[in-house]
Amino acid sequence: MSVIVTGCAGFIGSHVTEEFLSAGYEVIGVDCLTYAGKRSNMSTFIENEKFTFHEKNITDTFYMEEIIKRRDDIDWIVNLAAETHVDNSIKNDLAFINTNILGVKFLLDVCISTGCKLLHFSTDEVYGVAENKPFTEESSLRPKNPYSATKAAGDHLIESYANTHGVEYTIVRPSNNFGPRQDEEKFLPTIMRNIKGGKRIPIYGDGKQIREWTYVKETAKATRHILENCSTGEIYNIGSEFYMKNIDLVEKVCDNINLDSTKNIQFVEDRPGHDFKYSITSKKLNSTGFHLKNDFENQLKETIKEML
Repeated sequence: MSVIVTGCAGFIGSHVTEEFLSAGYEVIGVDCLTYAGKRSNMSTFIENEKFTFHEKNITDTFYMEEIIKRRDDIDWIVNLAAETHVDNSIKNDLAFINTNILGVKFLLDVCISTGCKLLHFSTDEVYGVAENKPFTEESSLRPKNPYSATKAAGDHLIESYANTHGVEYTIVRPSNNFGPRQDEEKFLPTIMRNIKGGKRIPIYGDGKQIREWTYVKETAKATRHILENCSTGEIYNIGSEFYMKNIDLVEKVCDNINLDSTKNIQFVEDRPGHDFKYSITSKKLNSTGFHLKNDFENQLKETIKEML
């Protein structure tokens, strides 16, 4: 079978592409190569005979339709094309609206015209701040920043197209991913960039914000499992259930490279509306027979090694 992976040159998208290729799929990759989409992220598979790359924006409906109509074996569009950085969405949310809402709308139109199914990457941030218990797939969406608001809007749009036009879909909501090839604007790469540059590591507020850390390669494995084994019209959380405060992650990284964290941290003004904690449960995914491998210590070491 063949699949289209949009955002194939991005962080999670490149790992998802690798996962499908390793399983014998033909992958048609689509990416417009903005700052977060890099050719270098595709270095492990760009020459793979089962991979074809198209440098295009997902808003080009005609082109996307033509990719599918030229073949008769594409059943799924796996959509990872997105703007994802919260800080950027606070400064200017227009790009997020264009990609995360309008981009999804155009892909849904392609699904209507071609009969393709859509496996769409959302985020755990659409649920808002977790307090006493983790969110399930049935939890209300209460996004707290422009980024997560656009992702929630995309989710609602997909469900409305399913109800109105019969589009078949699956939505996945992963927790905070880390691993090789992550864009430098994200937290772990920011830690490593400042260490390598001999600068102090900036930490928002008191650094006690809590995140659920999931290794990107496990997310990729979960994605293929869901596409192959799960019913359409469903939403699946993908999380490790492993939590760590931001300040503790910095200390863990410093310990790994024998650096004194107390001399290399700089607390900075917290960002507006900073969510304190994200937390999801993956019991629904687990019930389908898939369990993420949580080996944070070794996964972190592999990530640090790749970034040094």
